[in-house]
Amino acid sequence: MNKAFRWIVLLLFFLLGAGCFVLYFRMSSDDAGTEGKQAVTGTLLTGTVPLGKLTVLSDGSLAAGNSRGEVVFLRPGQEPQTVHVTPTSISAPVTESDGVYYVGDEGGTFATFTPDKGVLWTFRAGNQITGAAIPAGDLVWFGSHDNSLYALGVSGDDSGKVIHEVECRGQINGTPLFYDGFVIFGSCDGKLRKTDIKTGEVVQELDFDSYIPESPVLYGGVLYLLTHGGELAAVAPDEFKVIYSVETGFQFFSSPFVTDEYIYLTDANGKIHIHKRTDGSFVADLQSAKTWNPVSSGTRNGVYALSRHGNLSFFEAGSWKEQVIAEFPSDFRTGVIAAHGFLAAADEYGNIFYAERKDEP
Repeated sequence: MNKAFRWIVLLLFFLLGAGCFVLYFRMSSDDAGTEGKQAVTGTLLTGTVPLGKLTVLSDGSLAAGNSRGEVVFLRPGQEPQTVHVTPTSISAPVTESDGVYYVGDEGGTFATFTPDKGVLWTFRAGNQITGAAIPAGDLVWFGSHDNSLYALGVSGDDSGKVIHEVECRGQINGTPLFYDGFVIFGSCDGKLRKTDIKTGEVVQELDFDSYIPESPVLYGGVLYLLTHGGELAAVAPDEFKVIYSVETGFQFFSSPFVTDEYIYLTDANGKIHIHKRTDGSFVADLQSAKTWNPVSSGTRNGVYALSRHGNLSFFEAGSWKEQVIAEFPSDFRTGVIAAHGFLAAADEYGNIFYAERKDEP
C-alpha cells in the first residue's frame, strides 16, 4: 500500500508539473501575441489619502480633492501642490475660471480659492455637493443634495451670496450646463429644468418619471440624458422637447458618453451598451466579463474603458474589438480622463495612474 501510494503521489506531481509547463507556455504565447500593444504607463501620484474626481485644467495640469478637504494640483514637471480648502472630504470635481477655483464637499461647504491665497470665501449648502460648479460672468452655479440649485455672486459685495435659488423635490447630483442664456440641469425628482440665467426663473421643464442621476450632456446641439429607470432621451434644448426616448431595460447612475455616431451607456452593473446617436436605436453590447466604471473618454474611433480592478482597454467603434492598453495594480470607482497626450485615473487609495493615449488613425 505504501509503495502504491508513493507511485500515486509521484504521478500527481508529474501531472501538476506538466500542467504548469503548459500554462506557462500558453501565457508566454499570449504575451508574445500582445507585445508592442501595451502603452507606456506609470504613476503620477503615490499617496494614502483617497481622491475624488480628477479634473483637467486649462494649462494641462490635473486637480482633485481628497478625503482631508484638500485639493491636490499636479502640474507638468513640478512637484504636487496641496491646498487645504474645506473641513470635510471633497466630493465634487474642481472647477477653474480666470485663476480662481471652486469646489464642494460632503458637508455642503462650497469654497472658492486660489493656490497662492488659499480660501477666498465659502458658502454652506444644506447637504453635500457632488457636481462641478459652472462659473458664468458674475455668478457661479452648482447643485446640492439639499434639493436646490444655487447661483452665487463671485465679485464685490455679492461674493458668496445667494443671487438665485431653484428649489426641486429631489437632490441634484450632477453638473448644470449653459445653453444660450439658460442653465439646464437634471434632478432626482425626475425633471429636467431650463432656467433663465438673469432671473433664475424656471422657464421650461420635462418630467421623465424617474430620477436623473447625473449630468445631461450637450453634443451637436442636442441634450442627451439617462434616467435611473433605464430611459435614454435626446432633447432639443431650444424647444425643450423630446426628440426620441428609448427604454433600455437597465438601471443607470451615470451620464451617457456621446460621440459623433454612437452613445455609450454604462449600466449600474458595470456593463457597456452602445446606441446610435441619431435615433437612439440599439447597436451592440460590449462583450466582456469585466465590470467597467462609467465610460468618460474616447475618440471618434472608439472609447476607453477602465474596469473596477484596473484593466484599461480601448474598444474600436464598429468592430467593438477590445485592445488592452494597461493593467493598473489597483481598484477604481471612476473612469479615465483624457489629458494632453495621456489618460489618467485616480484609484480608491490616493494614487493616480497614467497611460499613453491611443493615436487616432
